Amino acid sequence: MTESGVALQTLLNGIMLSLLLILFALGLSLIFGIMRILNFAHGEIYMLGGFGMWGLFAQHHVNYFLALVLTMAGVALIGIIIERFIFKPFRGKLLSGLIVSLGLILILQTSTFLGFGITDKAIPTVPGFGGVISVFGVVFSRERLFIILIAAVLVLLLHLFLKRTKPGKAMRATAQEPDGAALLGIKVDSTCSIAMGIGCALAAAAGSLVGTMFYINAFIGQPWLMKGLAAVVLGGLGSIPGTIVGGFIIGMVESFGTTYIGGDYSFILIFLVLLIVLLVRPRGLFGLPFRQ
Repeated sequence: MTESGVALQTLLNGIMLSLLLILFALGLSLIFGIMRILNFAHGEIYMLGGFGMWGLFAQHHVNYFLALVLTMAGVALIGIIIERFIFKPFRGKLLSGLIVSLGLILILQTSTFLGFGITDKAIPTVPGFGGVISVFGVVFSRERLFIILIAAVLVLLLHLFLKRTKPGKAMRATAQEPDGAALLGIKVDSTCSIAMGIGCALAAAAGSLVGTMFYINAFIGQPWLMKGLAAVVLGGLGSIPGTIVGGFIIGMVESFGTTYIGGDYSFILIFLVLLIVLLVRPRGLFGLPFRQ
């Protein structure tokens, strides 16, 4: 393959990685912006999405799109339960919330071991989306283009939800000023539950989509948590536009870094980029639009 072909292939991979990372990181950003909790168990929520898709699609042969919807809904319900019974008392308490989420990691990983075993799981290619297509002499995987399309649609739907719907506007108001939102009649508890459910559903979607390309096990969430946190911090904690920009930067750095300098070094490069940005702008590219 020519040098330009390699660059185009790397760019496609970067777009795919960026969109998947954005799905994952948007959940972190929503939860932090509204609840002021850094959910370090978000990687395990991502992992549950992969196992949900494996169980429904690979084992029980449920239609892929239906399996995706059911997985997102099921993990969203788990997220709501976690918010109501575990995170609710710790809203706004960063250290306490962090400690609780670390404990939640152990609970979810252990439960996964008991329920699914220790062997890696694989999700087959979606029927009709196997094979490759050629564009300008460069070969692209149909499966990766399919993943890019679904991830982009989900990001767009979240944007429309936050901008156009009443619950979305309530979430934005709660993020900016929870006490003022409560005085205006917004049910803060319900809003927090919705935010947690949506954040977990997005992470589950990312895990479901990635599962068709890589093996699934109880530890797949940890590298994604690190990259997701990097994207959120790079863009600005709690900033939705910042998370999207940060996700694209991290995804592209990982893709081009893996191609040209190797996978191990690309991970170092991600955090080197993060360090440089934070030295210049300690609050991230988009600052902190949510409450202090």
